[in-house]
Amino acid sequence: MLFWKIENRIEPKRDFYSKIKEYYIGISDNQIPTELLNEIISKVTDEIYCNYKRFWKQYPKSRKRYSTLKIEDIEHTFIHYLITDFFEKRKLAESRNFSKILFKMNDKEFDKYLDQKDWYETK
Repeated sequence: MLFWKIENRIEPKRDFYSKIKEYYIGISDNQIPTELLNEIISKVTDEIYCNYKRFWKQYPKSRKRYSTLKIEDIEHTFIHYLITDFFEKRKLAESRNFSKILFKMNDKEFDKYLDQKDWYETK
């Protein structure tokens, strides 16, 4: 019974943070200032961890799925929206470039993404 309780819980937030940090450091390849990247990592960690906790309670049959971070959740469109909005609030001149790096997109893909974001937010 004790084994089940240990296995059936959400991994600690610090583990989410470590995985998200490793992911973004890997794809940013020192092209984004460290302080800015750390803010993004914290924001993304807070958002994803909050969602996992909510889904854990909301979908009891899916608890195993929401017990450990899945990397594809970092690449979810809503996480991209979160980062884009973060850059917009900061009014960073290099936000487009930074976004393309973090989202692994070229110019054409990023333009399509921005159109999709605009459509979603104004529909």
